[in-house]
Amino acid sequence: MANETVLELLRRMRNDSVEVATADPSLLKAAANVDKIISPILYIFGFPGNLIAIIIWLQPRMRHSSGTYLAALGFVDLLFMVIHVMFEIYKVWGVQMFDAPGICELLPVVYMATQYLSPLLVLGFTVERFIGVQFPSKRQIYCTINRARIASFALALFALAIGSMQGYIYKYNSKLDFCGLREAAVRGGHASLWSIWTWITEMLVFMCVPMLILMFNVMIIRRIRNLAEIEKSYSSKALTTTFSLLVVSFYFIITTFPVSIIYAIRYYYVPSEDTVAGDPQKQAQYMLAKTIIEEIGTTHHACKFYIFLITEQAFRAEFLRVVAKVLPISRDKIGYEQQTEVTANTEWHEAEMGEVGVRDETDM
Repeated sequence: MANETVLELLRRMRNDSVEVATADPSLLKAAANVDKIISPILYIFGFPGNLIAIIIWLQPRMRHSSGTYLAALGFVDLLFMVIHVMFEIYKVWGVQMFDAPGICELLPVVYMATQYLSPLLVLGFTVERFIGVQFPSKRQIYCTINRARIASFALALFALAIGSMQGYIYKYNSKLDFCGLREAAVRGGHASLWSIWTWITEMLVFMCVPMLILMFNVMIIRRIRNLAEIEKSYSSKALTTTFSLLVVSFYFIITTFPVSIIYAIRYYYVPSEDTVAGDPQKQAQYMLAKTIIEEIGTTHHACKFYIFLITEQAFRAEFLRVVAKVLPISRDKIGYEQQTEVTANTEWHEAEMGEVGVRDETDM
């Protein structure tokens, strides 16, 4: 979340400044151990999970408008984790990777753009589902593969646009062979361009967007419940949809908000150049808390595959079909019922959208 003053804070922790060095060493060691232990676990689950998710959402059976958003989401999460590995190598193991012209300015742009784009794609997918449930007659017009592609591309451009400011904020100093925050961008402390821009983007992307996702999901759930009351046979399908929506949206929210909060209070513990240095012990405690919360927040980039595998029947069926094609396993042994499950799931999604009828490209 927010570039966490990315290189500045990482370098400060790595170089053990005089202030932090006077703090309890066990806290600093604990913060480093959290990174060394938890991050590799996230990579073990996240890299294969995101790769498999992309493959599944690009399968012909799953190539619908919702699958377009989710395939893009898998790619963005995968790209984020690649860059996250680079930051971890720099922060924890002290490997020089950013003090180079071009990389210094470009990498923060891409890193922030991936963080912005992930919640935006979740919002796009959620809005599409809301339109399909609340206005089923409009589904054929607005919930199409082409519109999903256009919307995903537009959201990517928007994320890059607001992330491009990082290219100005960070600057490579050739004389010192050093990549850091541009002096003009941080001048003024809390009133600096860097601080104001960070607050705006944090509130917009990591607080307002999750709240919108939650709001749309609540309206979707209410609509599904109303349909279930009208049609009794719809209740079991609605229950599955409700559970999936709650798991995905609430997991995203509970992993996003704490990171925004811990970042918002950073100046109370890690002062800027224009403020008085704080208590080194409190700074070390903040670093430990920040590291733990950030690691938890990163899980939403690594765990979406497993959430969909548990909650989405169509996704699970396609996963089994792909596994049966790749591995030398008898289809009978794994229960080759994918075609039946996908067909049944088509009806489930048609009911979810409020129309039981002919399957089209928007069905999930």
